[in-house]
Amino acid sequence: MASLRLINRLVIRGFIALSLLLIFLNEFLIYYISQTAWQQIDCKYENCTRILFVADPQLIGNSYEKGFWSPISRYDADRYLRKTFERSLHFTQPHIICFLGDLLDEGSIATQQDFEGYVKRFHRIYNTNTNIKRIHVPGDNDIGGEDGEYISNSNVRRFEEAFQSEDLFDYENMLRFFKINRMMLDFTNPDREHNDQRLRVGISHAPILIGGGPLLRSVLSELDPHVIFSGHWHESRIFIHPSTHVVNFYEYTVRHFDLRSLKGRDHQYLEIMVPTASYRMGKMKMGLGYAVLQNYQLSYTVLWQPSRFIYLFLYLFWLLLSLCGFIVFRMMTRCPFRVTNRQSSCKRIGIDIPQF
Repeated sequence: MASLRLINRLVIRGFIALSLLLIFLNEFLIYYISQTAWQQIDCKYENCTRILFVADPQLIGNSYEKGFWSPISRYDADRYLRKTFERSLHFTQPHIICFLGDLLDEGSIATQQDFEGYVKRFHRIYNTNTNIKRIHVPGDNDIGGEDGEYISNSNVRRFEEAFQSEDLFDYENMLRFFKINRMMLDFTNPDREHNDQRLRVGISHAPILIGGGPLLRSVLSELDPHVIFSGHWHESRIFIHPSTHVVNFYEYTVRHFDLRSLKGRDHQYLEIMVPTASYRMGKMKMGLGYAVLQNYQLSYTVLWQPSRFIYLFLYLFWLLLSLCGFIVFRMMTRCPFRVTNRQSSCKRIGIDIPQF
């Protein structure tokens, strides 16, 4: 009996130790392990600008998910966004952070009270010091516009008040950022006379170069951007216009572009699509874009993040394995007592039990 109790204690302690180890791996260690594959980009000149891109975080709202698990789901998704952002922020030390739209999942349909709650959650997740400049562009989930959805002035106005009041336009007299809104067929261009003196960067939620139409013609003729960054598709791709060449960029490497040569000599335009930052978009690969601009030289990579669904399935697998192990262990430890008790009771009444 004493030896069996000792075995019980050892099994329980082993189960607790392995469970704590799994939690430590899934909730803390994995973020540092994924960081080991990231590529650092060194600054070689004084006019070096580091930019971090966050696309489609889509904070989960209160309307589409109403099950008993909804608070846990929102908490886990928010924590994942916060942890991955914190590690990316520490790794890159950016001068500028660009948020490429779809910041909220239900921004276009939210009540004012819900919207204010979503904004507070967003700022808690993406909290930075005041020295880092920020740029926000709206997505279709923020203000509407998907599949012909009506875009109300009130949605546009409250997004601007919540996110864009202190947005960056020029940086260090070198870079100029243009916000392009494909849903409204509009873009910012308040200082046309001095555009030629800046390296021009287009920021859009939806891709621009592959869509064609009047917006593309206006963007190329009036803004003449050296590079455009976009999101929306939740994919990592590189577009070259006017060719139809598309590169699916899912590597851990750094891509280098000579923006002056690309535009001036080759007469081509470059657009980089940043993958989604959220594991809730149903993609196996999530990441944040990281770019360094210096002397019209662009270096770009993706900071790939761990796949949260894989580690959530690990929890499920461990739960099922533990349940099966518990059942087998209880059967193995309880059956000998039943045989012993049966033998003892039979001997008390004088019956011999045949031994097998």
